[in-house]
Amino acid sequence: MERSVCFAEGELMRRSQTTLLTTVAVVASLLFMSQFPTISNVANVHPDDTTQTPPPNTDTDGDLIPDVHETLFEDWMNWTAPDGRNVSVKGLDKNNASDADDDPDKDGLNSTEEFCWPYPANCTAPGFPRGLTGELDANNDRIYLDPRMSDSDGDGMPDGFEAYMCQRIGGFDQVTQRYVCPSYDPLNASDLTLDGDNDGFDVDRDGVLSESERYTSPEEYAHGMPSNFTTELDGLWCHATLPEGSVLKSWPYIPSGANATFHNLLTACTSRESNPVGEDLWLGTDPILDDSDRYLWDGFAIRPLYPSFGDGIPDGWEVHFGLDPLNRSNALDDPDLDGWDANRDGAITSDLARTQTALNLGEALSTLEEYFVYFDDGNTVYPGLKSTLLGDNESYDVMPLVYDVPGDVLSIMHHDVRAIDEHDGTVYTMTRYGVSVFNEEDNNQQHQWLPQSVELHDGLLLRADTTPYGLVLGTSIGFAIAPLLADGTIAPLSSWSWAQTEEVLALALLGGSDINQHVIGLGHGRDGGIVEIDGSANLVATHALGIGLASGLEEANATVSSIAHGMATGTTLTLFVGTDRGLFVVETASARDEVAGVWRFFFTPETTSIPTNVDELRSLPLGAAGNPAEVRDVVLDGPTSANAQVLWFGTDSGLHKLNLNDDSIDHSGLLLHPGVDGKQSREANSIQSIHPTGDELLVGSDWGLWAVAGDYTAVYGLQDQTRLPGQIVAIATSVGEGNITVYGAASPGRYANIQLMDPGANDSDADGMPDGWEVANGLDPTDPWDALYDIDGDGLDLDQSGDLSLERLWTNLDEFRYTSTTPEGYDSTNPRVGDTDGDGLGDGAEYFGFFFEQSILWCHYTVQLAYVCDDAVGQAANATYLSMANVDSGTDPTNHDSDGDGMPDGWEIKHRRWVGASFSGGNNWSLDPLRADDANWDADGDGLPNLCEYQWSIVRLMGINGDLLVDYGESPEAAATWAEADPNLVDSDGDSLPDGWESKGLCSWDPSRVGVNPLNGSDAFENPDGDGYDINRDGILSSDEAFVNYLEYHVRSDLFNGNQTLDGEELPDGFTTALFDNIAALGAPEANFGERASGSVTTGQSTYSVGAADPLNADTDDDGMPDGWEVWFARWDLLDDEWTLNPLDSTDRWEDADDDGMTNWEE
Repeated sequence: MERSVCFAEGELMRRSQTTLLTTVAVVASLLFMSQFPTISNVANVHPDDTTQTPPPNTDTDGDLIPDVHETLFEDWMNWTAPDGRNVSVKGLDKNNASDADDDPDKDGLNSTEEFCWPYPANCTAPGFPRGLTGELDANNDRIYLDPRMSDSDGDGMPDGFEAYMCQRIGGFDQVTQRYVCPSYDPLNASDLTLDGDNDGFDVDRDGVLSESERYTSPEEYAHGMPSNFTTELDGLWCHATLPEGSVLKSWPYIPSGANATFHNLLTACTSRESNPVGEDLWLGTDPILDDSDRYLWDGFAIRPLYPSFGDGIPDGWEVHFGLDPLNRSNALDDPDLDGWDANRDGAITSDLARTQTALNLGEALSTLEEYFVYFDDGNTVYPGLKSTLLGDNESYDVMPLVYDVPGDVLSIMHHDVRAIDEHDGTVYTMTRYGVSVFNEEDNNQQHQWLPQSVELHDGLLLRADTTPYGLVLGTSIGFAIAPLLADGTIAPLSSWSWAQTEEVLALALLGGSDINQHVIGLGHGRDGGIVEIDGSANLVATHALGIGLASGLEEANATVSSIAHGMATGTTLTLFVGTDRGLFVVETASARDEVAGVWRFFFTPETTSIPTNVDELRSLPLGAAGNPAEVRDVVLDGPTSANAQVLWFGTDSGLHKLNLNDDSIDHSGLLLHPGVDGKQSREANSIQSIHPTGDELLVGSDWGLWAVAGDYTAVYGLQDQTRLPGQIVAIATSVGEGNITVYGAASPGRYANIQLMDPGANDSDADGMPDGWEVANGLDPTDPWDALYDIDGDGLDLDQSGDLSLERLWTNLDEFRYTSTTPEGYDSTNPRVGDTDGDGLGDGAEYFGFFFEQSILWCHYTVQLAYVCDDAVGQAANATYLSMANVDSGTDPTNHDSDGDGMPDGWEIKHRRWVGASFSGGNNWSLDPLRADDANWDADGDGLPNLCEYQWSIVRLMGINGDLLVDYGESPEAAATWAEADPNLVDSDGDSLPDGWESKGLCSWDPSRVGVNPLNGSDAFENPDGDGYDINRDGILSSDEAFVNYLEYHVRSDLFNGNQTLDGEELPDGFTTALFDNIAALGAPEANFGERASGSVTTGQSTYSVGAADPLNADTDDDGMPDGWEVWFARWDLLDDEWTLNPLDSTDRWEDADDDGMTNWEE
């Protein structure tokens, strides 16, 4: 069907008009379009077939920076600087080609370089292969460096500096021809908190550098910059001597020309720093080198260093304390003047070099030494007892010290925790100076100090079944056994038992014990022992170590660190001894037998017969200087305590597992800590302690606490566990309220870092003792509480109760504050040595004047100077002395001879005796260290004054030292048997010959008097002058024919017959003489030889020796006839009432006793 179209009336006219208007419009449009350039036809192309080139950019000014980019940054930037200066930076101009080379924001990059980033400045060159410039941000928007803002990303470092650093760390990719830098990207603001060289300062010593503790890259760039510095006004923080730059390319120098990558840095350098050290260089510290010092004062001028090796102190530490991290010289300065004049010459010598030897020679405590105190070989973390929940990965707690908190707050007594043990929520924390016991659930605690000067090294609980009843401690003086009370607290010190042996460093309970418990303690070499303890925690016996064990450790010269004893694989009781040289294994039940041990592995640089064997151990990291065989801890582990399957042990290189079934060693792999963010692996695998829980191994390392999942059967790698930072040397766990709490002991190292070492304060810990004095004397300038201790035990035991406690301390602070009381003394005593001046008296005793322990009060002189010992009066003197406050005056503990009389104070106190009928405290003394005139006193009347008696004691020491061997023939062994000179004994050596006679009143031993000695009791029957008479004429002068020293002296008062005197007194040592056999041939003598001695002999002799012969002169009376000959031929003449011959009477020379016409001398 056809369809027809019909129009309404008038409709046809309207459509004609519309057609006309449309035609006119089309023609007009064509005329208008003719004013535009001809447009070519464009063919249709599929996207995959294109060349993928971007559409062409419009660059009006031809500066190779597209208009669209210049338009983006065309606005001017205006603001007010912090110091009030107006900042106005012009934008880019698409119609001005000159701005391509401008650097309006003075950041060291011109506009082209900022446009091109991350491509180099030639990215606009024809044919340069690149994509879009700029970078995509987190929102996927493209961003560019802003040529109007010196720090486009706002991270505190100008764009030019970041570009320089990016190129310096190798950020330019040669393949893609662009800069790719994870750090120092001028479009990435994450650099704001970056500390790439890790040179920040852990101010709170928690083992973590927080953002506020980092010395960030922006801070390093801006070091030394004025506070009102604005880059857009002042330029880059660098110094330039235009037009040339540095010929050196290394930091901190900025090169130019062919050596330069960024050519606009030098022109952007500030002019505000007019007198820097060096030229054409960055003025801040090096953000990728932790020690940036680059110049020093050489004594004449400041000179730059190239290359810079720093001063040994990280930049962040120096900056924190206001030092200059660019100046090496300040490392050897002592700005707080806290050095110590150790040699007391009136001047403190400076540290002249940064070597350890030079630092040791200098007396100043330089900044470098103060840093070394803080650094403490890497142990910078706050020490003490720390705790966290097992498996927790959030936080930890630090137990405070008793000094820092109120008494009702749980705390520990000292920060140096050596061992931890636990029972039912009660934790026994064994510290260097005592034991703290606490229970967190019950909120109760107890602190028990050890006696002053005693240090604790190790400790363990004694248990009956599972209930503890005692505590065994290994100390600097041996074993201590402390009973526990019913509530688990420690019994008073007076109830403790002590086995004073050599120093005990490590303890272990011996398995297989009988009714009594046996604990072994070992120290250095063969030092140590075994204590037997009953069920009441009383010491039963102390046993010696077995020969095999002691000999093996002594041969290796090893120092023991840890011990374990148990049933290996359930069959053999075995002792495992960890030492600084390896693992020593002995199959023994008692450690008291002769079984020899074997070294499972061993190493020492010393020469020894023990073969080196470390092949099965994990190697030390490259560059480490430790001993790969050093064992820090050993722990047996297995299904039961009677069936050990493995021995865990830790070394400087890692955690190890000794499989007891096949004697193999595992390490590394799942037993290895990978470190944190690629760091700390060395520290984390330097193992100090191990604690198996049954489900995991808790591991203490130099880095801190970490955990390995698994047990003795298998391990599964790291387990989530809160790190307890520090060198964790002991670990214990406690179960309570469904949680397991882990306790770890962070060792203080040598210096505790409780307070920060401050190079600007001469007493960093504010304990009253200067830092230099503390360091010089082995104290801790970072421990504010060591001023209170008496670590050398030179205080006073006022009650003499035998409890080892000192009632009056001579503390470290007292030792520092001491002021000399004599001109020859000096200020401050030695806190590490109980007797500073070496005179035999403790420092505290000398200061306070308390000499009870050094005085022999039960011996005294009567008013008539009779010497009496052990009478009732003497015994009462002890009680009197203790009951009185001030019997003695103090002496000078820094001057061994306070009164300058030649006799040391201690010698005078030891040998003094009180005089009188009773002791009142005000008696006179036979010696007095504060009276110089007592040197000439001779209370015992032996002819030797006190000073000479002392000097003879020096002769004895010379003999022991071997100084008498050449001239006197006395060996050190022989001299060691001599008696000590005693000014209260007429005869010190007990040979019945008075000291004065034997010494002839001399204060020293003349070589001509060899053979008679007041300290050598064996010389009584010597005959140094060779006199006597060969009665049987056999050519040999036998002992009974010799006129020996004993006879030479006693002829003054006795005559002899065989082995006794004429009075019937037997001669000592079975001695017999025949020289006197004929003296009574003419009648019984009515006088001895001494009584009839001539004046020429007795003149000058003291009362104690009147009538004695001369043991070193064969003819005492100088009458030409030997003494022995005269004695043999002497007869008592009844008629003349006189001796016919007398060795002590020179007048008998011309007599003729037998009336034969020949004088005695002629005969």
